[in-house]
Amino acid sequence: MPEQTTVRARVIKSDISSGTKQIYKDDFADMYGEIISPPYNLAELKTIGEYSSILQQCIDAYKTNMIEFGIEADYKLDINADDIDKSTKEYAEKENVRLEEFIRYLTLDESPEMVLGYIVDDKEKTGNGYAEILRDGLGIPVGMEYADAQYMRVCKKTTPEEISYTIFENGVEKKVKRWKKFRKYVQMIDGKKVYFKEFGDPRIMDSRTGKFDDNTPDNLKATEIYHFKIGSGTYGKPRWIGTLISLYGARKAEELNLMYFKNGRHIPAAITVSNGKLDNASYEALQGYMNDLQGTENAHKFLLLEAVGSTNEDSQGDEKVTPAKVEIKSLAEILQQDALFLDYDKNTRQKIRSSFRLPPLYTGESQDFNKATADTARKVTEEQVFGPERKTLARILNSLFLEPLGLKHVKLTVRGPDFRDPIEIAKALYPLISAGSLSPNDLRPLSGQVLGQKLDAFPDEYNVPFQMLLKNQEQSGPLEGIIQKSDDKQEDLINLMKDIRDVLEMKSNE
Repeated sequence: MPEQTTVRARVIKSDISSGTKQIYKDDFADMYGEIISPPYNLAELKTIGEYSSILQQCIDAYKTNMIEFGIEADYKLDINADDIDKSTKEYAEKENVRLEEFIRYLTLDESPEMVLGYIVDDKEKTGNGYAEILRDGLGIPVGMEYADAQYMRVCKKTTPEEISYTIFENGVEKKVKRWKKFRKYVQMIDGKKVYFKEFGDPRIMDSRTGKFDDNTPDNLKATEIYHFKIGSGTYGKPRWIGTLISLYGARKAEELNLMYFKNGRHIPAAITVSNGKLDNASYEALQGYMNDLQGTENAHKFLLLEAVGSTNEDSQGDEKVTPAKVEIKSLAEILQQDALFLDYDKNTRQKIRSSFRLPPLYTGESQDFNKATADTARKVTEEQVFGPERKTLARILNSLFLEPLGLKHVKLTVRGPDFRDPIEIAKALYPLISAGSLSPNDLRPLSGQVLGQKLDAFPDEYNVPFQMLLKNQEQSGPLEGIIQKSDDKQEDLINLMKDIRDVLEMKSNE
């Protein structure tokens, strides 16, 4: 009967677990119904930028290019045009001063750009940003505050309410009315709830209960919330949400690399024992060896394994011990190489950056750019991404504040970067200057930009193209102007001498 071979296998691994035991707690969990549940974990989305090596850079690029160049007042019309009457110009200038003061004091503790930056940061992380709008006793907006998106929830729409709007029809101001359904918003922090009403809702709401009550005391009246969101849903969705799995995968890859360097002496291996077995003491020693892998103090240790050989009886009944053979075979060659993780991380960065439609230049990865490609990337991104985003934000701000403030001739403008190169503009203007198409005052702003200082305009008599001055001089003759000037000076000298003579005669008579 052929001899049977028995193979036993035991896996030796570290029994140290690094898995999380945290449970996500939603403070609104028992209140969903009238309050609508968000599609994603807002608290996790709020902090997810801390676990990605690329997401926060993309969000910062949006915030910088959308907000941080500044918000300013601008005219809707050209107040220096010939067809603008004096009263309209003066009224527009007063509105401009009023709007500039409104922007300056829109937020008292921080600048408006900083508060809007917080809102944009929330909007890009969670898909939702919230601004609390404050009004004075006359119902005019006077302030704006930031509301943290992770603590805000959206409620179902209420019954329709009739609202009046101001529009222009054939250039004439006109009042129209329509029915609109408003939402309520609720915020919960440390178990305390506060209700808000949607911006533009004329009804009085109790901030404690969310009920519309005209008898609510002034100090308990709900303020208004404007909801900035990505998409048309009840809640917004982050534009990068499709790359969420890749983001988590890149994080796990980095954690795996960290554990590799932290436990650097561990080599995956198979320990084979032939003609014997490990005794219990050796097995326990091997288990302890695996548990003590962490830490630099354990980086250089030797492992001693003792194996018991198999005992067999020969044909004469004598026991014979067969020596055991122990082999350790490395399995490192079947592991993924580090280059695969590098490629995975690189592809993840590209995916997330692509979801924001940003070139690497905006996230600090510009080593492959030159001036031409960098300028092209900036202009395309400005045209396709940041420019439209700023226009949308400007329209929202104007709709929030201009009509309640009663401003007709001015508007809020969200500034962007200036891509103009004075040197290149000067080269482009050279043919126009040579052809006499530009007057000196047309070039004063550009000259001031090149010199780094503000230059005043020339008087009207000097604001003539140089070619026209030369032509006038040729027509009048080269000496006529000089002779005329000489005659004028001689006449002035004669008048001066006469005045001196009169003064001397008066002195002598005295």
